[in-house]
Amino acid sequence: MTGTDDGGQAEIEATYDAVAQHYAAEFADDLTEKILDRALLSAFAEMVGRAAKVADLGCGPGFEARFLAELGLAVTGVDLSSAMIAEAQRRHPSVEGLDVDFIKGSMLGLPFGDASLAGAIAIYSVIHLEPAARARAYAEMARVVRPGGTLLLSVHTSAVGFPAGSTRRLEDWWGQRVGLDGHFIAAEEVIDGLERVGFSIMARLERGPSTSREFASQRIYLLARRR
Repeated sequence: MTGTDDGGQAEIEATYDAVAQHYAAEFADDLTEKILDRALLSAFAEMVGRAAKVADLGCGPGFEARFLAELGLAVTGVDLSSAMIAEAQRRHPSVEGLDVDFIKGSMLGLPFGDASLAGAIAIYSVIHLEPAARARAYAEMARVVRPGGTLLLSVHTSAVGFPAGSTRRLEDWWGQRVGLDGHFIAAEEVIDGLERVGFSIMARLERGPSTSREFASQRIYLLARRR
């Protein structure tokens, strides 16, 4: 993370642009193996209601966005990386009849109006942000999710050699030279950040890696309602 005023956005964007095609191919069927993730996404879909307008923040290649669209939601995937958006658009074309689209954007300035969404998901998408930028992202989520709306957010909390509060620096990814920080964030820190901007936590789930391809970390999923 560069620590610049943009919250390190340029570094994040460049890294995911560099690995987008490999990332999308590697994890194309990942969600089929993640039973708990699918259950939480399904619970999120039931909470917001069929045809609700929602966003996938930090959508990557769009696998979670497509899953939600298949459950009947109107989904907009947002990602900082143009290459990731291109992968998402290629893999999930609108001609398939799903109500899903993908646009480039930043979690520090989301491309949605105030209270315009019934809900949003942010699956491991705040882990590359430093604390001040995370607070800005939480505030943006609170701005765009309407009162009574739902947020599903997940982060890595710890791993062997990386306690909560530590950072793992990635400089090589699938043979690509990159520069990316991944932060391990204590569950209570995330909960406090969300509550400060107007969310109430409804449920939390903690788990370790559920597939052989997942990084061997502990992680937490939080379901929250906008007050």
